[in-house]
This record gives sequence, structure tokens and C-alpha cells, in this order.
Amino acid sequence: MPNNSVAPVAYRARWIFPIDGPPIPRGVVSIARGRIVAVGSRPDEANLIDLGNVALLPALINAHTHLEFSLFQQPIGQPGQSFAAWLKQVVAWRREQPAVQGQEQLALAQGLQECDEAGTAVAGEITTPMFAEVWYRQGALLPHVRFLELLSLNPERVPALTAVAEGFLNQKSASQRGLSPHAPYTVHPELLARAVRLSAEHRVPLTMHLAESREELALLSSHSGELVELLKMLTAWYPSALPTGLRPLDYLRTLSLSHHAIVAHGNYLSAEEIEFTAQQREKLSVAYCPRTQAYFDHDPYPLAAMLRAGVRVAVGTDSRASNPDLSIWRELQFVRQRYPQIDPTDVLRMGTIAGAEALGVAQDYGSISPGKIAEFAVIELPAESNSPWESLFANNQASAKLLRGAPTATSSSPDS
Repeated sequence: MPNNSVAPVAYRARWIFPIDGPPIPRGVVSIARGRIVAVGSRPDEANLIDLGNVALLPALINAHTHLEFSLFQQPIGQPGQSFAAWLKQVVAWRREQPAVQGQEQLALAQGLQECDEAGTAVAGEITTPMFAEVWYRQGALLPHVRFLELLSLNPERVPALTAVAEGFLNQKSASQRGLSPHAPYTVHPELLARAVRLSAEHRVPLTMHLAESREELALLSSHSGELVELLKMLTAWYPSALPTGLRPLDYLRTLSLSHHAIVAHGNYLSAEEIEFTAQQREKLSVAYCPRTQAYFDHDPYPLAAMLRAGVRVAVGTDSRASNPDLSIWRELQFVRQRYPQIDPTDVLRMGTIAGAEALGVAQDYGSISPGKIAEFAVIELPAESNSPWESLFANNQASAKLLRGAPTATSSSPDS
């Protein structure tokens, strides 16, 4: 949480990237009581801390992650495998896990710490009912939005899961809450409809895995493919729950009736679906998980088309089951390398203000603006740093470090 030190302080950096304006050379951000009070080129207070040759960004936002897998040292399976084959291994891993006391708390704590150490202030965490209880007992190490995962195609399970969702939303908690109807192939349409209604009634966000894989499209259109076979093997396939001929657009229309919703992944959104998502920008966002998308060797991501259309695209890490780490900064570096034609301003917005808007926390996070919480990501720059954007993405080895609020100790002013 931000430091609420009474004494004002100002930070200076080689470049400040406020997001809501152009980069500021040798910029200064002034802070009081854990909030930003001014941004410019001169401090309002004498207590100036020069951070040196660094870029100062808003703290990063992880729009989509699953922290239950945070103890993994490497992703499950092999790069390029089918999504269904990977999902089968995830299910097997979950079923084989021994009931080790404290294992859930350890995974959660490690995931939260990794996010924190990678410059992330807010995470959009998908939590299963089991992990929801762990969150409730342990509390959070960083602000977050917890999305309770709802999962079942079985119509008989709809009332019970609705009650679980209502109980979750009614919990007293410092964290913000939302719901996550898992995916089209694991959520009964009535359960999805009820989740959407609860989102609107409680004014909380939804997130849903959608247009994530080719196998998902085949299941929706014709009840065929590897996902159908996997669900049959798990005795979780209820073909009567889903008519054939469905496509992601049908789900986008339903999600647009919620308070607001995040489409997790969106790897295979069509041009028509991208246009619909752009038109519903006040209700719909997309959480792109770049390195997870690459891990499965999906078709090229329609990022440029989304941005041209006006879709709000945020960035997530997904989980360590499909990603080597939980660093949003490394995701942004990956995007910059893979899509050099995209304006770096847009790339940086994906990991900051777009994520904050998608999660509903933009009043406090996402830009270096007066009134917002004083939490920042600090990036070391190369020695030559004349161009802000070239410098910011020049060092592929650079990592993001979180700087929270004003320090409690009095700091010197090495170069005012």
C-alpha cells in the first residue's frame, strides 16, 4: 500500500512517462501523503530525490493472471502444443496435487511478491473458490481485483454456483471483487447470464476467457475438436447446454450487458468481433497475454487491428503454467519487439492506463497524474538516453522495480 508520510517529497528522473502527456525530460513528480500532487520539470518542495538515469512510469497493471500456479518453475508442457493438450495436463496436475498444508498460501504469497517485485501495483487475479478462501484468510500484499472463477456446463450446478458468486460479492474485504465465468465451453449459458446480472447489480467487473484457441472455435461452431474430447473424458461435456453455430460474438453481446467486462486473450477475434468490441469500449476491454499467446504458437495476434479499431487492449501475464514469469514489463518489451510498427505510446498504455481502466481502478492508478496514488515503476536507462522511447525499450535486460510513495526517512538532494 502507498506510504502516507506527511512530509512532502519530490522525485526526479531522466525521463518521466506520465501517460496522459508526452515524456518529460528531467521530470519531477511531487508527492504528499502518498498521493501525487504535481508533475512537471521543477519541484514544489526542497526535499528532492534524484533517481538518476532512469525512466519513471506509473506502476504497472496486470489485467489477467492466475496466481495459483506461481510455484511453477517453468510452463507446463512444451511450446507449440495444442491448447487442449496443455489444458489436459493442467487438469491432471490439479488432481494429482497432494493436500499440503499451506501450499495454497505459499503459491499466492509468492505470486503476489513476484508481481510486486516486477513493478506491478494491481493484478486482476482469477481465483478458484478454494483460493478465494485463502485470499480471505491471508489478505493481500498489493491492491488487486479478485475475480471468482465460475465453472460448470451442468445445468443442475447453476443455482449453487450462483449462490457462491453472491456470497463472494457480499464478503467484507479491502479488495475489489469481480466474477469470472471461465469460458464458453465450461459455463452454462444460464450461469453466464446470472453472472452478468450480478455484475450489473453489484457494479463489479467480469472477465471471461474468450476466443482463446482454435479448439474453442471448433467446439462452439460444430461441437467438434480436441476440447470436446477432453470434456467428455472429464465427464464435463453437456452438449445440450450449447447449440451449435455459436461464435465469440454471441458471448461478446452477452458480456456487454454487464457492468463492464474483460475478454481474456481474444486471440481469435474476427474483424466483426473486433469492431463490436471497439463499439462497446465503455463496457468491453481485451486482456492480451503476449508471451502466453506465443507459447502456444497461435495465429498472429490481431493487435494492430484492435488498436486501429479503438479496442481498449490491456496486458496480462496469464500464469506461470504458460509463462516464464509474471513481469508486465517483460510483456511490454516482447510486444515492442514483435510489433515495432505499433506506436510505443500505445504499447506503454497497454500496461498502465488501459489495464487500470479495464479493472476499474483508473481513479487511482494507470498514469502519473495529480490525485493518483504515488506508486511507480522504475526502469534503468542506457547511458545514452536522448530519445525517450528508444531509451525506454533499448535494454532488453532492464527490469521494472516498484517505487511506493514517499520514503519515511529524510533523503538528501544530490543534484538539484
